[in-house]
Amino acid sequence: MKKLKFILSDLLLLLGIEIFLCPFILYWFIHGDYERYIWIINGPFPFSSFGGGPFQMLMYVSLFIIGAILIIISLIAKRKY
Repeated sequence: MKKLKFILSDLLLLLGIEIFLCPFILYWFIHGDYERYIWIINGPFPFSSFGGGPFQMLMYVSLFIIGAILIIISLIAKRKY
């Protein structure tokens, strides 16, 4: 049982780090090339909102917060076991 909790804790840590770093990768993907940026914002609903600053900020901040929460949960779980 302890081993399962340790593996779950490691999985949460890895997922939290990936989600925490996702905004940097997403920003690079959206703004890396002007043609790709235009292609993305001309798409359907969720993608067409990527051109606006408030939607991007909301998405980036929410990904940071979710990633940080998962990392904190993982570290708390590791400390207990």
